[in-house]
Amino acid sequence: MTRVIAVSDSHGAAESLRWVLTHEKADALIYLGDGLRDLDEAMDAKPKGMRVYRVRGNCDFGYPDEPVQALCAFGGVLFFYTHGHHYGVKSGVYQIMEAGEERLADVVLYGHTHRQQIDEGGEGCPTAFNPGSLGFGGQYGVIECRDGEFTIQECRVPAAERG
Repeated sequence: MTRVIAVSDSHGAAESLRWVLTHEKADALIYLGDGLRDLDEAMDAKPKGMRVYRVRGNCDFGYPDEPVQALCAFGGVLFFYTHGHHYGVKSGVYQIMEAGEERLADVVLYGHTHRQQIDEGGEGCPTAFNPGSLGFGGQYGVIECRDGEFTIQECRVPAAERG
């Protein structure tokens, strides 16, 4: 089984990101933008061997060389991940789910709205997951993948630990 942490929109909450990295046992972290500076700052807490995947969001000024979207796979599950602002996610998930379907993704990960949300795709369509905002609510997600199957858990940093 592979465990993947999904984080977005830390907006200055590097300490919350550091908490996630030290308290969640995972094989990989997918950072969905709007706080790449926080990610850089918290990397000292990254467990040895954890792979990190990242895209930039609309507030990641100073990171022009970072991709805005990408694909990766774990445990037979293909992920399409992006911040979401290029797909109008504040108005709904249709466009981003269509983009995931075009890429044959099983799971679409996105941020931008600051709201945790899971949209089941149904037969032949990906599941879309927004882990919420780490900076505004301490929200993140954990996805467990094995043999082409996955489960998504909505998580939250304890209020006393948020930075």
